[in-house]
Amino acid sequence: MEKVFRKENQVYMQGIHKARCKAHWKETCWKNTGEMKMERLVSIVILNWNGKKDVEQCIDSLYKNTSYKNFEIVLVDNGSKDGSVEVLKEMKKKGLIHQLILNDENKGFGGGNNQGMAIAKGDYIFLLNNDTFVTKNWLKNIVTVAEAKEDVGIVGPHFPLVDNPDFIFGGGYIDDAGRAINMYNKDDRDVEQVSGGAFLIKKPVLDRVGFFDPGFFPIYFEESDYCARARRAGFKIFFTTKSKVLHNESASTKRQTSKWQYVTINKNRLRHMLIHFPKLRLVKSVFWEILRFVKELGQFRAHWLLEAWFINLKSTKDIVSKRINYKKGKLFVEAKE
Repeated sequence: MEKVFRKENQVYMQGIHKARCKAHWKETCWKNTGEMKMERLVSIVILNWNGKKDVEQCIDSLYKNTSYKNFEIVLVDNGSKDGSVEVLKEMKKKGLIHQLILNDENKGFGGGNNQGMAIAKGDYIFLLNNDTFVTKNWLKNIVTVAEAKEDVGIVGPHFPLVDNPDFIFGGGYIDDAGRAINMYNKDDRDVEQVSGGAFLIKKPVLDRVGFFDPGFFPIYFEESDYCARARRAGFKIFFTTKSKVLHNESASTKRQTSKWQYVTINKNRLRHMLIHFPKLRLVKSVFWEILRFVKELGQFRAHWLLEAWFINLKSTKDIVSKRINYKKGKLFVEAKE
């Protein structure tokens, strides 16, 4: 009886929290002044690591193609050594960058973006890779989509590769093997997750689930975890074709070794599964993991996969803690300094 009461009370409290978030959102909605509407402030958070040329082109495209006026650029540099810092300081002086954080070391995708989100002033936060080019009306269009859908917390744009426009990062899902499957890119629709290279977050999502999980350091699957927590909190994830951002993929990661990339991807793929998969699905995934191991034996990469497994084994306490907390609705993750 006590267990049933606790469960009902938990659902009731989650309902109250969701209602409060919606009420706050309505209170801060666009205010009408005659026919004019005040635009919400959008904080565009850009993370840079040794991408001097990329970040210059990205910011140039922002000012050329952003008709939406009420935005700030928050730029976080992750310890670049290629002359980026001097360029960014000059941009800050000229007012092209509104807030600038210069790290002495690389804090990873999640860590750097967390810093930017923590100081962002906007009602919306748009996370944007430095290796991107925005297109005409991209921000106005995605804000319009987000504004029209009260129950949506995260929106991803049409996100094709620069060199291969037919390959589009749209909406997707995580399959039983823990792989991120990208397949929804033709129609506007609810999805399980969107690409971390470009997506918009409503402030109530940040208030409810917090920041990227530092356990996914340095990169990969952070957005999968974030979208999963947002959905657990009752927010929908939406993909739209009405806003377009071009992606020059792997401008940062291509400099890494194939072993580094393989181990990092699989370490975080496994972490996401262990935290978010229900018990039955987790048992099913063991079958896929055995198949993967057998396949990698033939390609002499089985020891890399074992390395990814052992890294997660060392994080057992953290993984189990998050699995239990998320199940209880305790979804907030702090930004690690």
